[in-house]
Amino acid sequence: MDTVGDLARSLVLGTHHTRLNRALDQLGVEIATGFLSDPARHLQGDVTGLVALDRDLSRLEAFRVSTTEAAARSATMQTTLEELQGRAELLSQVLLSAELTPTQEMRETFSEEARNAMGQLLAGLNRTIGGRFLFSGTANDTPAVEGTADMLDDLRLALSGQSTAADIGAALDTWFDSAGGGFETTGYLGATQDASPIRIGSGESVSLDIRGDNPVFRALLKSVAKAALATDDTLALAPEVQTELLSQAGRELLGHQQGIVELRAGLGAKEARIAEITTRNAAERSALSMMRVDLVGTDNFEAATRYETIRAQLESLYAITARSSQLSLVDFL
Repeated sequence: MDTVGDLARSLVLGTHHTRLNRALDQLGVEIATGFLSDPARHLQGDVTGLVALDRDLSRLEAFRVSTTEAAARSATMQTTLEELQGRAELLSQVLLSAELTPTQEMRETFSEEARNAMGQLLAGLNRTIGGRFLFSGTANDTPAVEGTADMLDDLRLALSGQSTAADIGAALDTWFDSAGGGFETTGYLGATQDASPIRIGSGESVSLDIRGDNPVFRALLKSVAKAALATDDTLALAPEVQTELLSQAGRELLGHQQGIVELRAGLGAKEARIAEITTRNAAERSALSMMRVDLVGTDNFEAATRYETIRAQLESLYAITARSSQLSLVDFL
């Protein structure tokens, strides 16, 4: 037998096998991804346009992530504000009836309702999304406000010794509104700097900067606290003072509705802007993606046809290789 010829034939068959396998793998990738496996060769080495397209698509993908985050945060903040508004409105309606049913049992019921509302308000201000607190400014790893029990204890200490509705109101004003007052030093736990703006497009950013120490929230909490502590045993206020505090709180809460409405309107405008820019970014991303397909995309029909042709060639090569490996002198006798 011709040993050299056998080795040459084996080498040639092996080379064809490797070439066809590589071509088959490349076509498989192109069919699966829809893009050429060697775009530089297709573009004859000029990949400047492709690089620019990929850079723009990467930038738009980053904007897609940031607009999704901004939309989720703003929607959750809007939901929270809606809940705070609804709870404050409902409580105001309850407290306004205090003068109509001035019994001790009813006054205590109204105060209990206010304490429950206070817990809901504080829980809303401490709402999180993705593990980050929404109303804490730059300190988004810290709750915005202290818990209900702690705040009520601080307020009891601040109101100690006050016996009239006017005195109670003045003490609450000092605690909630004064610079360096109790709310700023112990009640509010977040940062005094607004959360960083979120970049959502080229030259576009949005600031979701509503913090838990906003004057609207302070006013709400102050009125709710007034009702919550009206019948508190440690303050031991006279029945007529209790009734007056409950009624005052009801009227104040009704007046605070405008402030919440304005906050919600401002946030709603930002939500609309986020949605508009999200739509614009998506349209640009779709246009660039189509351009990339035109530039280095594959013709699926052509690629599938070539794939089947090469697969058939490879099967034939397998058959030839198997036949060659079985040849011997006996086959020629």
